[in-house]
Amino acid sequence: MRNPTPVRLSAGALAALLGLGPLAACGADDTTADNTADSTADTATSDPSPSATGPVSATDDTGVEVALDEPASRIACLTMICVDALTEVGLTPVAYREPLALDERFAGPDADMREITGGFGEENVEDVVLSEPDLVIGLAGAQDGLRDAVEAAAPLYLVDPRSWEDSVAFLRTVGDLTGTRDVADERAEAFETLVEEAAAERSDLTTLSMYGEPGSLGVDSVETPVGSLLAEVGDYPWEAGDDPFASIAVEQIAEVDPDVVFAQAFSASGGAEPLAERLAADPQWAELTAAQEDRVVEVEAELWATGRGTISLTEVLGTATEALDQAR
Repeated sequence: MRNPTPVRLSAGALAALLGLGPLAACGADDTTADNTADSTADTATSDPSPSATGPVSATDDTGVEVALDEPASRIACLTMICVDALTEVGLTPVAYREPLALDERFAGPDADMREITGGFGEENVEDVVLSEPDLVIGLAGAQDGLRDAVEAAAPLYLVDPRSWEDSVAFLRTVGDLTGTRDVADERAEAFETLVEEAAAERSDLTTLSMYGEPGSLGVDSVETPVGSLLAEVGDYPWEAGDDPFASIAVEQIAEVDPDVVFAQAFSASGGAEPLAERLAADPQWAELTAAQEDRVVEVEAELWATGRGTISLTEVLGTATEALDQAR
């Protein structure tokens, strides 16, 4: 459920509020670019300090070039894949939207970050600006409309990962934009190795990653990071159609009859009970092989749904391979 629409200031009003002059979409204020985050997340890599200096640039997934005079050190994250990638390279965002960012696997509960309030795609831009970023990263298709207001403070890079390979490429892009490409390459290669090893033991069993609640179910198609990753380790016949996050009915699931189901339970009222329990009264669901064989795996909905990055996908991969091994 979306939060109430926040009060948002215009780009000009925000700039006036903070004494900021308008910044071009492909540039950053020199003073802001020189600031560094107060704290960084721990990683199992080498020193994450920026190794590159001078101008850096990248083209985002909407075709907009983002260019900075120096590598970014203060990044505001409108999407969780941004937090995921920054954690991989040893950096902490100056602002976050998703509560998952406060998890120990990412920035952590003690990280010095500003919360970005507002509904999804309707974020309070004032929170972004007050974090004094030199780069903002958001999700294409959802936060495009924030560009004009956000760029009163810093360039906006929009990401739209449609596969696990896209998530790896984004990690490397973050390395480029933050001067930490060596660390990004190290973490990307480690994840690629995990996928290759898991794919070498690929199962013939059919899986499904689904989410939602009875009457409003969706599937992670093969054109999503989670779906494409599951296709590497098992039979995953869920095509995208017009929407990579497609709606699905129990009758359609029954036609395929997956051997293993990964269920993400959501509820508008919060505190969702396991999805399998909520669907148990449906006779078609009860006839599924996965339901009868107790192979419906309730997974961490927030991580599977919003993580999208290599840390999140490592957990997805571990859960999937364990479940498939047990089902063999």
